[in-house]
Amino acid sequence: MAELAATHGEGLGRLVVVNWAPEAIGLVRALQGLGAASLVLIGTHAAAAVEASLVAARARGSVEYLAASVGDGVEVFAEFLGRAASVATAGSVIVLPHRGRGETDAFSRLTCTAIHRACRGQPPRIVVAVEDPEATHEFAGLGVTTIFYPGFLRAALLAHACLDLGVLRFMLALLRGGLRVQSWPLPPELRERSFRDACLAVETDPEGRPVTLLGLFDAERTMVVNPGPGRSLAGATGLLVLTGQDT
Repeated sequence: MAELAATHGEGLGRLVVVNWAPEAIGLVRALQGLGAASLVLIGTHAAAAVEASLVAARARGSVEYLAASVGDGVEVFAEFLGRAASVATAGSVIVLPHRGRGETDAFSRLTCTAIHRACRGQPPRIVVAVEDPEATHEFAGLGVTTIFYPGFLRAALLAHACLDLGVLRFMLALLRGGLRVQSWPLPPELRERSFRDACLAVETDPEGRPVTLLGLFDAERTMVVNPGPGRSLAGATGLLVLTGQDT
């Protein structure tokens, strides 16, 4: 959503959301908060079934709901998108997962195909929420500019980078400013010792809080992270230290 705001400036203009359902009302609120001028929501629920969930949203701005689905056929849906939703004039189109209709990402891909045809190959910005990151290549050539999926940060860290929850919390603490990585001068008494000796000797910061030694700077001032316990500190110009830890 932040990328949409960055692209369109302060106002998002007219947005079309496909495969919308009442449980995604939070997305409507978020888009209105970011400055969407109007919203066209397209889903498979009957109009009468979603009216109650849209009352508050309609009080804040223009919100139109249309019942349709690519499950009716790609060509039929493409014609509907062009005629009823005027999808080609939208600032952006958001395609949400539609569960319960076979393979979710395949359904989204057919939706994007219909959008592409409705816009004669020149669609507006299309943002797609996929279920499986491995399916992203299947949207090539359909005008999709951004793909995201639930838990993408967790998946990137845990699956792709093979990091555990402790590392994720550590990274968040760094981002929030609770922890800091600093360069400290090498104490003279450690100049001929090993990195293991430094880990045992450097335990607290000037305020008495625990610290963790992460690495060192060599003679060329190159940062060396986790150099190994046997690494000699001869020629080292400094230490890389994690500070700000709670006692």
